[in-house]
Amino acid sequence: MWPLFILSITTLACILERIIFWTRFKKDANTISKYILSSYKDNDNSENLISFLNSKDQNPYAKIALYISNINTINIEEFNELIDAFLSRIDNSLNKYGNIFGLTINISPLLGLLGTILGLMNSFTFIDIGNVGTNAKEVTGGISEALVSTAFGLIIAIITIIFLSYFNNCRNKEMFLIEEFSLKLRSFYFKSYK
Repeated sequence: MWPLFILSITTLACILERIIFWTRFKKDANTISKYILSSYKDNDNSENLISFLNSKDQNPYAKIALYISNINTINIEEFNELIDAFLSRIDNSLNKYGNIFGLTINISPLLGLLGTILGLMNSFTFIDIGNVGTNAKEVTGGISEALVSTAFGLIIAIITIIFLSYFNNCRNKEMFLIEEFSLKLRSFYFKSYK
């Protein structure tokens, strides 16, 4: 149970961090992307825009706008390759703790099962062969305690799957919007060279 308890606390902390992240992100993303697009549309590459982007440097929309503003190429293929590589990095950053969630989903039922097996092995030590029913309470009590670890492991895995599915859904939706945003910025970037 101790490894399951430590795993559940770690996973819960990661889930809470991701909930806070996505709540803040969804609140700010639309405003930030509209401000950046309107500034680029008006061809406003002023210090105000750069300072705004630097102040929001943890936001993917600001990150990609800063990245595009620092690219010095007019070759479309090279530009697209650079942007696609940067979008891949953003996707990885939005998938923070994905490995921990995957590990929790895979290992918590196994740890629960291991606890059950060890508990059953311990319960069988109470069986006194030849004296039927003398230690029935100890054996059945040990079996019920052993099954608790399996239930706990499955509960941890199920809760983690639910939240991971939600976070992946958020990530997929945002990556679609970020890619659409980057396409608009690309068009503004190449218009400025004409």
